[in-house]
Amino acid sequence: MQTTLQMSTLTIADQIRTLRKNRGLSQEMLAENAGINLRTLQRIETGNVEPRGETLRMLAQALNVTMEELIPVQVSATVQIEEDPGFLKLMNLSALTLWFIPFGNIFIPLGLWIYKKNKVHGANELGKRILNFQITWTVFTYGLAYLIIFPTFYEEFYIDPFIMLAIMLALFLGNTIFIIVTHSKIVRGDENVYPFSLKLIS
Repeated sequence: MQTTLQMSTLTIADQIRTLRKNRGLSQEMLAENAGINLRTLQRIETGNVEPRGETLRMLAQALNVTMEELIPVQVSATVQIEEDPGFLKLMNLSALTLWFIPFGNIFIPLGLWIYKKNKVHGANELGKRILNFQITWTVFTYGLAYLIIFPTFYEEFYIDPFIMLAIMLALFLGNTIFIIVTHSKIVRGDENVYPFSLKLIS
């Protein structure tokens, strides 16, 4: 399990609400100490109103902090990033669904990538490489099929269906072999995978 840090912003509303609770004050008590309307404080803490000028000064004084301390600040939040090589292998091999599901080589890895890209170490980068390659391959393969088949409807030229089938089968087999080779690289920990594709997702 690997832990990373992400930065998030505490708003003025968050600051005031946190400081009030840390000091054991109710909204009524803070409003009274600051000399402001209770409804105003409630709207400030929900983020509907941002205190400025004299209101901000009075709240800071009542909370015994400086005005600068109520300004939004960056805080660290921990996010758990899993080490899960098995998921990386699964995401890669899921592209083999191209044999069973139309465009499965794109949609299945895409779903896995969206689900785990920020949860598994290496999933974000590998997912983008898989998708870029599979989208490139799909556009080329089906684009080629269209260019070959479409003119036959206008009797401009004719290609033997068996030749066309052989071409498509060769492309599918080529993709399959590439996926299997990539799987072996992932097993070895080699990060140089799917280097040849358009950078459609970055």
